[in-house]
Amino acid sequence: MTYDTAPIAADSPDPTVVYIVDDDEGVRQSLAALLIARGHQVHTFAGGEAFLAEATLDQPGCVLLDLRMEGLSGLQVFHELGQRHSVLKTVFLSAHGELSSAVAAVKQGAVDWLEKPCSESTLLAAVEKASTLSQAQARQVQRQQQQRDRWNALSPRQQEVAQLLATGVSSKEAARALAQRDPERPIDPRTVDTHRSAIFLKLDIRSSHELGMLVEGLGVALNTPRTA
Repeated sequence: MTYDTAPIAADSPDPTVVYIVDDDEGVRQSLAALLIARGHQVHTFAGGEAFLAEATLDQPGCVLLDLRMEGLSGLQVFHELGQRHSVLKTVFLSAHGELSSAVAAVKQGAVDWLEKPCSESTLLAAVEKASTLSQAQARQVQRQQQQRDRWNALSPRQQEVAQLLATGVSSKEAARALAQRDPERPIDPRTVDTHRSAIFLKLDIRSSHELGMLVEGLGVALNTPRTA
């Protein structure tokens, strides 16, 4: 079920999308009422299967996830979010006696765990923390995709030159290495310089250091499997 957000003041931050996944209807309703009153957009689910099928997993937000439910357990849902590379961040809701499982979940990447019932301030702080982390991860994923798109826009020759320049070699050394790879296609240092300018422009970078960080982050550095 989806709830509309409450009116938000002009100086308030954008509302966080919060998914409440709990098989206790009373818990879902009480948490939803609190979060809506704070301006959040709330979606509630009675089970993990419906949540995974209907939630928008590639957009930032917070998941308040019950550890123990009928069907998929909270931990199973959490692991599935990881398998799908979701940017949603999880806060586990645990009953008394589930401490060890909750702590283990946090060690596996969950933001926090809350023992039911918890105070309003504790819940809101956990949601804010999860939202902040989720938004940061979403921005990082977007940057990485943008970098990969730019890399893929380079010609094969420019990619070869970029991989060499990323190691810190000079244009002369890069030209020599390329000529050794393919003697039938010799290249001079001035052509490497021309490629360098085009590469920096297309990748929107300003130094070989930035280039090195980019190819390393994309997994296309020399001596590593190419993924682009």
